[in-house]
Amino acid sequence: MTDIPGLFLVPYLKVILVLVVAFLVIGIIKRFIRRFLSTTTLPLDAQNILRRAVIYVLWFAVLMYVTHELELEEIFMPLIGASVLVGAAIALAVKDALGDAVAGIFLLLDKHFNIGNEIETMKYRGEIIDVTLRKTRLKTSDGTIVVLANGKIDSSGWVLHENKTEAKEE
Repeated sequence: MTDIPGLFLVPYLKVILVLVVAFLVIGIIKRFIRRFLSTTTLPLDAQNILRRAVIYVLWFAVLMYVTHELELEEIFMPLIGASVLVGAAIALAVKDALGDAVAGIFLLLDKHFNIGNEIETMKYRGEIIDVTLRKTRLKTSDGTIVVLANGKIDSSGWVLHENKTEAKEE
């Protein structure tokens, strides 16, 4: 009879130990990923997204283990299913923003054009003054700054014009 309370506590002690170890290990992995990504040419926005995605996946795995160990599947599985549906609804609601972010990653990684280059896209022609994860800013010849979504630039295409200063140097 005295062993029953001890057996009852074993799963909880295992869960506490796993959570402590997971906290330490995920912290180390987070620092390693940050160091590794800082050596790449990825923009800071993309580095942050990748780092967070890895950390969220690791914590999700820990949550699944805790749920299984404490035999809470019957409670949490419907909640997780509902959260997947909510996540899908949110993804559909922000699909344009996500599309712009993905296009921005490709535009920044492919390096087809750089800040200072002159491009023509979507009836606008101007010098690129800024490229972020979601938007590209062009300065037209009359000084107007045009903000364009990266997804639209990527899907409509662009023409890269030779810079005036480069043409003079040659």
